[in-house]
Amino acid sequence: MPVVYELFGERLTKSGDQKGRFRFARCPYMGGRQCDGGGNRDMARWPAHKQPLAPFFDASVGKKDGFIPCGICSVIADRSWAICPRRLLAFSSDTPSPEQRYLLRRVLKVAGFRKGDIVRVWPEITVVFKTRDERLNYRLDYVMKTDNAAPVIVEVMTSSTSGGNKAKRSDIQSAFCDAVLYAEGNLPDRGRSPGVNVRQVWARMASQMIVKSQIANAWGGRTIWVVQDALMDYIRSNTGLRLDDLRSPDWQTGEINVIAASMDPPDEVRLYSGPVASAHGAACRAELLNTPIVPEVSVLEDKLTDEKAIGKIVMS
Repeated sequence: MPVVYELFGERLTKSGDQKGRFRFARCPYMGGRQCDGGGNRDMARWPAHKQPLAPFFDASVGKKDGFIPCGICSVIADRSWAICPRRLLAFSSDTPSPEQRYLLRRVLKVAGFRKGDIVRVWPEITVVFKTRDERLNYRLDYVMKTDNAAPVIVEVMTSSTSGGNKAKRSDIQSAFCDAVLYAEGNLPDRGRSPGVNVRQVWARMASQMIVKSQIANAWGGRTIWVVQDALMDYIRSNTGLRLDDLRSPDWQTGEINVIAASMDPPDEVRLYSGPVASAHGAACRAELLNTPIVPEVSVLEDKLTDEKAIGKIVMS
């Protein structure tokens, strides 16, 4: 039975062991700021004044939008699965959490940044570009850029959850409620959580991987995909993709670059890189997913204003 594994950055242990720990709904991966719900923003958030959770959170939580954010980082069944992208990698703090420090360094190196570079980061940039006959509309998780370099796109993909069953309290909102009550000692046993829908995540990733990579490559940059190693293990055992042939032990990049990261230990990461299409020009499925157009890089850069940047990273 799947259960909530981590809540607001902490592993759930025994009932009542985290009493009062989540009062301000802070996320350690966002520099201790209030959790924004990550990948569970709207469907799982809890009305701030609604019982039974309201007494366990400070009045400042939900003051802005009226909701307590869902702080579920991961769930566990046969293994632990991150369901919030902030759990895997977040650029929301100038000082990354210990769990993400090594991964962030690897991402910056794959991006091609060097010591002394000041890397600016923008979150959730939407690129819309159309011609008379074609249209492109994508949201980018993060864009990284130095003053004179081409933009680098970073996409963080974590697992989706299945719908669950509200009557059995296995939907994501009920799972969040019961996890808080368990942490506070109001429930003796852990409640259920929805399981993970790994196939859906891979399908969503595959539909965007080539297009976003092609666009960044055409701009002179690259796209870096950050996924959990559990997802790559699933792909290896459930599809015909020869992932081991794409692994890059020397961290040489290619047209498509995927970094697989472990939740525990956090310094276990692998790079998978390779071409979009066959090196010999043979027909392949990649051609079905090619981008129809490549917009001018200014379509993106015009949105990278100082006001929207969430921080700077000084390479050391």
